[in-house]
Amino acid sequence: MRMRGMMLFAWGLLALATVAFVFALYARHAATKEPPLPVMGTVDMPFQFTNQWGETISRDTFNGKVWVAYFFFTRCPSVCPTMNRNAIDVQREFANNPEVLIVGFTVDPENDTVAQLKKWAEKHGAQRGKWHFLTGDRETLYKLSREIFKLGVEPGDDAHTIVHSDRLVLIDRQGRIRGYYSGMDKNAVQQLLQDIYRVLEE
Repeated sequence: MRMRGMMLFAWGLLALATVAFVFALYARHAATKEPPLPVMGTVDMPFQFTNQWGETISRDTFNGKVWVAYFFFTRCPSVCPTMNRNAIDVQREFANNPEVLIVGFTVDPENDTVAQLKKWAEKHGAQRGKWHFLTGDRETLYKLSREIFKLGVEPGDDAHTIVHSDRLVLIDRQGRIRGYYSGMDKNAVQQLLQDIYRVLEE
């Protein structure tokens, strides 16, 4: 009986030690876990545009998805080529994850026709269903940029016909804006990739 009692006591100590170890691991994880990304706005404006494949893409297309949005135009001589090259990193990282989408809204819809956007998409290796380049009504595009994404877009000069933001914007599954990142900065794009993973885990 005494031996049995000692064994039960030993097993009890082991169980307590295991519980303490698991609790310590949980506490350490909780202490080091990063706080959630801030909510900076909501993309709640309905829209309907046409992508490079002639498909109708609406706000509903992005429901329940994590997506990265930005504004560009194919004739842009400065920031757009770099922004689009850096957006390739997002596509490459999440090529096999249907939960992550990318969308580029043109700010020059008169020139960025479906045919022109298709050439642009092919140039950047856009994956069908993953990376949309959208064109449509100028007024709606500009309202989306200025009022919803809070990104400026204005007429330029002879050298830069349209002035617009270089920001890539992270939107979560609920349509909430969770971050802005310079599309010109490789380090910022790497941070964007990390933050996409964080939002996916929410």
